Amino acid sequence: MVRSVVGGAGLLALVVAILGAAPPPGGGEGQNPLLAKWEGPYGGFPLFSAFKVEHFKPALEAGMAEQAKEIDAIAANPAPPTFENTLGALERSGRTLARVSSIYGIYSSTMSSADFQVVERDMAPRLAAFQDQIHQNEKLFARILAVYEGREKAGLTPEQQRLSWYYYTDFVRFGAKLDQAAKKRLSEINQRLATLYTNFSQNVLADEHDYVTYLKSKDDLLGLPDSLVSAAASAAEGREHKGEWAITNTRSSMEPFLTYSARRDLRETVWRTYYSRGDHDDAKDTKKPEAK
Repeated sequence: MVRSVVGGAGLLALVVAILGAAPPPGGGEGQNPLLAKWEGPYGGFPLFSAFKVEHFKPALEAGMAEQAKEIDAIAANPAPPTFENTLGALERSGRTLARVSSIYGIYSSTMSSADFQVVERDMAPRLAAFQDQIHQNEKLFARILAVYEGREKAGLTPEQQRLSWYYYTDFVRFGAKLDQAAKKRLSEINQRLATLYTNFSQNVLADEHDYVTYLKSKDDLLGLPDSLVSAAASAAEGREHKGEWAITNTRSSMEPFLTYSARRDLRETVWRTYYSRGDHDDAKDTKKPEAK
């Protein structure tokens, strides 16, 4: 949920200004599978086989535009603020963006290909800015505040009172009570942090792929269980090092090796390789603010 930092301008208008001309939702729900509602048992599930990296940017933009319209409607509601027309409406807003964001997060954490990383670097600060616009929306926050302050007299259930406290506290912590200059500065900081965090994560991921410890002889395998030896041999062969054993620079490979290996020198090598990710004085060194 986000609020406009511009005087009386609606959130939808501000989002359109940020994104450019309001984009079509990836060509329509029929053409962008990320925008389709989930169907099937257990509340539905996403159709992963239909998703492509090029779907993410237009789907995220469409989701933000949709939620911006919903937020503007809540903030501009002429009826006195109640739990249902304010917090209930907020709970129901942003469903499309939430669906798209959940898949976006899966790609970011486990399917982060080079082409997806380009999208992520572009969208991370824009998503941060969008959330700030919701949290800094003065009319929206005024309605939240009214519900929060009247929560005990309004006959709300304990769960509704708890949600009232949560929304009020969340908005305050995200700068809802700041003046306009401070809101603007906070949003700049949040966008910068989103960029830095994305770059940092991608740099670390690159080092997990690029730095591998290869075991050359059976003496290097002392103490390792057969399952780990087999996995290391397969990993090495996949990297065109057939006849060797690869301890990749990931936690799932590093931790078993540190647990079982009888070779102290190799344990140190593997440990130092893993914990120096992003610290190799190269293009992916995270000490460099603009490392990409």
